[in-house]
Amino acid sequence: MGKEILEKLKECISYAREELGDGLIATDIYSSEGLPIVEGYNSNPKATALFANITEYIKKAVNNSDMSDLGDYYIINLQDETLDIVIIDKNFQWKLLINTNKIKLGYLFSIFLPEALNKFKSSLN
Repeated sequence: MGKEILEKLKECISYAREELGDGLIATDIYSSEGLPIVEGYNSNPKATALFANITEYIKKAVNNSDMSDLGDYYIINLQDETLDIVIIDKNFQWKLLINTNKIKLGYLFSIFLPEALNKFKSSLN
């Protein structure tokens, strides 16, 4: 991976930390194989490996159904008022663990997520 791409991915993490503040519990950008973590905040290597497997499983399940292909991200609603958002690219994924008590969901989905998707995709192209 080139130094320029790595710097842009670090900017994605910085963007999430600045925009989500206390609402961001943890975030990691990692290869689609799950490791190594390219960049992160409160990184959790076990979670990244798990979510890389979950993403692959969801892709296969969706592709083997009558549904359309998996889009750019998916969301898992967890207990304790948290969400895991996983943004997907061909070779990398960006997982964000969000505390929904500390961030307005309207802002998260209408402002933050579209900009995060744009930043992530442009970083890799």
